[in-house]
Amino acid sequence: MSDRPKPPQKTSPSSEVPVAQQHLKALQRAIAAQNELISSAYATQRAARGQLMLKSILLEIVQVFSRLTAAEEGSVFLLNDEGVVVESILARGATMRELKRNLIGQVLDQGLAGWVVKHRRLGIIDDTEADDRWVTLAYQPYQVRSCLCIPMFRAKQICAVVTLMHQDVAHFSHLAILRYVDIVASVGGLVLDNVQQQIELAQNKDLESLNAGESLPISDPTSDSSTPTSSHSQGELTQTGVYIIAEQGKFLYANPRFAHLLDYRLEDLVTLESIFELVIPGTGDRLLQDIQRCLNREIRSFRGSCEGRGKHGDRIPLLLDGNLTRFYAKPAIVGTLSRQ
Repeated sequence: MSDRPKPPQKTSPSSEVPVAQQHLKALQRAIAAQNELISSAYATQRAARGQLMLKSILLEIVQVFSRLTAAEEGSVFLLNDEGVVVESILARGATMRELKRNLIGQVLDQGLAGWVVKHRRLGIIDDTEADDRWVTLAYQPYQVRSCLCIPMFRAKQICAVVTLMHQDVAHFSHLAILRYVDIVASVGGLVLDNVQQQIELAQNKDLESLNAGESLPISDPTSDSSTPTSSHSQGELTQTGVYIIAEQGKFLYANPRFAHLLDYRLEDLVTLESIFELVIPGTGDRLLQDIQRCLNREIRSFRGSCEGRGKHGDRIPLLLDGNLTRFYAKPAIVGTLSRQ
């Protein structure tokens, strides 16, 4: 069991230069990852609002750490000041709410993430079969033999925990980048703090507008039309379906409102193989082409209409938009859905 990078072993003068070069490259990668997080946060704040913005940032954080460590799977838990999980991205993708709550509870009560929160430091498992801090979850759709868990701080409080996984034993322990993940995590904590403050500020402004008897804006006429999701105000997003899909239109996330708009229960919706199953053939051919083009990285955003297939066969006029992002270095789409 190891929870810190192993101290460098004694080396001959001829081998010291390569080791120094490895650490220099690792430091350069850490700095580049910091810049990527900041740039992504700025772009996301221009293109999304509310929980959609928060989900996008969490997704980007998992991606950045996964690329740094060559992890195969990853998840992140966002914690409030009381240590309660208020948002998450799970490695298994979209999950019905009750099951998701139970899985998170297991991990924080018995697993490595809970250990990291308690001890307030990075945690590493070299072999999950020989470490009682690893909890194998029911119906786990991936193999894990080694694991790295990284705390992220806001001031002195842990605000998030990133868990990275690999199917090989001791994958993470000898990575040079381990010396610098706390540097990247510190920037991630600042980004999350900034995003949450912006969400709180927008909510307060909406509340003040309601108390003053004003109607909430449906759209911002000064917004950039090249970023479709920017047309939604914070108040409107509470009534908007939010989704994240990956290759072949597979769901990574869908909020309860998305399911409700199509008369589905969330637990039924997340069993679908693809978002394309929800579109009645012949009613949104251009939209489906644009979604596929976005997943192929040919375009960065789209907006279009179609007729959705409700759970009971109803034809439901829908409006979808989305923006291109990445998930484990592969294209993904973050977007919204509403009824026309």
